[in-house]
Formats: sequence, C-alpha cells, structure tokens
Amino acid sequence: MHKILFLPHQKEIRVKDREILLRAAMEAGVHINASCGGAGVCGKCRVIIEQGQAEDGITEKLSPEDLKKGYRQACQAIVTEDLVVRVPVESAIDASVLNIQSVPRKTARIHEMNLEDLKEKGL
Repeated sequence: MHKILFLPHQKEIRVKDREILLRAAMEAGVHINASCGGAGVCGKCRVIIEQGQAEDGITEKLSPEDLKKGYRQACQAIVTEDLVVRVPVESAIDASVLNIQSVPRKTARIHEMNLEDLKEKGL
C-alpha cells in the first residue's frame, strides 16, 4: 500500500501498488479533469509530483520543461511509492471557466410615467 497526499486539497489516501493516479484522486474525492476518459490524449489531467516518483505518466502532451518541473499526466501515472501530488488549478476546473470574458449587456430601464403629465403634453 502507498500513501498519496493531494495538494492543495490536503486529502490523503492509501492505494494498492500500481494504482493509476487519476483513479486514486477520484477515490480521494479530488477532481482532476480527464476529458478523454483516461486515454492519455487530451493532456488536461496534468499534475505535479512534488515528492516521490510515479511510473510512466509521460506523454507527448508534456514538454521537456514540464517534465523537469515534475508534471505528469494523472491518467497514465502508475503509483509505485508514496507521493505528494499537487493538482494545479487548470487541471482541477474546466478550462472554459478560466477563459470567461464579460460581455457588455444592454439593460432596459423602466420609468414611471405620470399619465396626467402625458395628457397635458398631448401624448
């Protein structure tokens, strides 16, 4: 059994050897985007392994710089020892939420009219 601590959630879980990291996160109640269902093709389940080493988790979606920083794809990473894993905000929420732009709106105003004034003006 291996212990995984998910940051910033401060959730810890024990999993069996060779468990997929994404599955461990789900069992711990930690949401990680995985639009492709764990096939390793969307690149949205990026996590940072801060302590320990996971087997695999490396795909073409991760640059050499990402790998040096400890990024791995949770859907492909296999747990073989205790880990501390950071879930970056872009992996925890849908990207469409990050790109929200405010859209100007036109709002109708309601003015209270005095009918007597309108009659006097001939309207």
